[in-house]
Amino acid sequence: MRLGTNYIPAHSSPTEWAEILSKKGYEAVCFPVNYEAPVNLIDAYVKAAKDYDLRIAEVGVWNSPHGKDGKRALQVCEEQFRLADYIKADCCVNISGSPGINWNGCDVLNFSQELYEKNVEMIQGLCDRVKPKYSFYTLEPMQWMLPDSPEQYLQFIKDVDREGFAVHMDVVNWVKDPYTYTHMDEMVQKSFALLGPYIKSCHLKDCKLFGTATVEIHEVPLGEGIINLPFFYEQVRRLHPDMPVLLEHLPDMEAYDKALAVAKSKV
Repeated sequence: MRLGTNYIPAHSSPTEWAEILSKKGYEAVCFPVNYEAPVNLIDAYVKAAKDYDLRIAEVGVWNSPHGKDGKRALQVCEEQFRLADYIKADCCVNISGSPGINWNGCDVLNFSQELYEKNVEMIQGLCDRVKPKYSFYTLEPMQWMLPDSPEQYLQFIKDVDREGFAVHMDVVNWVKDPYTYTHMDEMVQKSFALLGPYIKSCHLKDCKLFGTATVEIHEVPLGEGIINLPFFYEQVRRLHPDMPVLLEHLPDMEAYDKALAVAKSKV
């Protein structure tokens, strides 16, 4: 297992980027530039990551191919997927995306059969056009869009039916109600049991339930919520000794370093 970060520290060169993260103890990263970067710069980041033994876990997309700018968003999905395969990243990751006002927002249409089928066709098309040899297109689970459960992600895998489509695992994003909150270990175990062969990269964070009348589940710094790190690590190690597990959604390098210390204390 390789603990890493999707934070990009201020740096003046690919070597400095890799050196900063390596010295702090990170072992896996997200790629810091997109497909529009010059090829020589992309290659320099790949070399720096290799020189400092940083596993390139993810190339991010983070858009909705189903919104008002869907055509442009789909193009970015495809180009980022090509970049991921070019640099041999573990995966290219996006969410399924909302057709509503906010690309990543909650909307009734997010759960429609029509949008599910559009996502299946879209991912099939991406895999058929990119024809990846090294990387995989993946969806990050979300509470308010598909796939919103391990069972549904497995159905996505079956329906897309392409070797280039796999799983990005974020177990905290499947904590969406009091049951999944109070049965998190059960949910984590089920997630890895059902999806294990397809998991290429993981995110690591924490959550906590607040309030007494309305369900409020908030993301909190690692160690301040309910995630059972030793149990989570056990599931990860069963899959692959070098599985990348990236910290995310923290405000600055200091917060990431604190979270990394917490993560390592439970290894």
